[in-house]
Amino acid sequence: MRPRRETVAAFMAGIVMAAVLAVIGVTHYRALLRIPTPDAQASADQTGLNIPTIDQMCTTLGATAADALKQCQADESAAGEFVVAWMGLNGFMGNGGIDIEQIQLLASLDSSDPFAPDSSLGLDPSLGGDPTLGGGSGDTLLGGVTDPLTGESTPLFQSAAQLALFCLGESADWTKLHECISENDPSSRFSGAQ
Repeated sequence: MRPRRETVAAFMAGIVMAAVLAVIGVTHYRALLRIPTPDAQASADQTGLNIPTIDQMCTTLGATAADALKQCQADESAAGEFVVAWMGLNGFMGNGGIDIEQIQLLASLDSSDPFAPDSSLGLDPSLGGDPTLGGGSGDTLLGGVTDPLTGESTPLFQSAAQLALFCLGESADWTKLHECISENDPSSRFSGAQ
């Protein structure tokens, strides 16, 4: 049997080690469990898409009279429904709203799309890709719209994801976002005319 002194020392060392581990666990549990700090979570939330309310959009647009405010709210609501439907159709909805990370991921993958038409293979680029292979409709050109007043043209986009990023960056409200999408994506118009 061990002497009593060694047993007490081992017991005391165990208690000290347990106390040290408890202090480390309490002070660093977020790092150990990979839980973001409140400051990191707040900054991550701010980098996402921040969509103002329809009332805020109409106020920003200067609609103050009751009739103008009602018309603006109706226009913004209808445009918002269109945008959400278009985003959903293209697979950009997730986590309860427009998923910016998904759009950015798809846009970054579009430049290396193995199914994109390639003139070196004898394929006609105006025919587009095979829509059954995923990644959008592929049957129309996106973008390249020239403003008749200024003569400026929007860029050409390889996919709906690239168009979505462009339109989200250029728009401050649902109406502007709707106009950007419908002008640059002929498949979103009822007539289908370019």
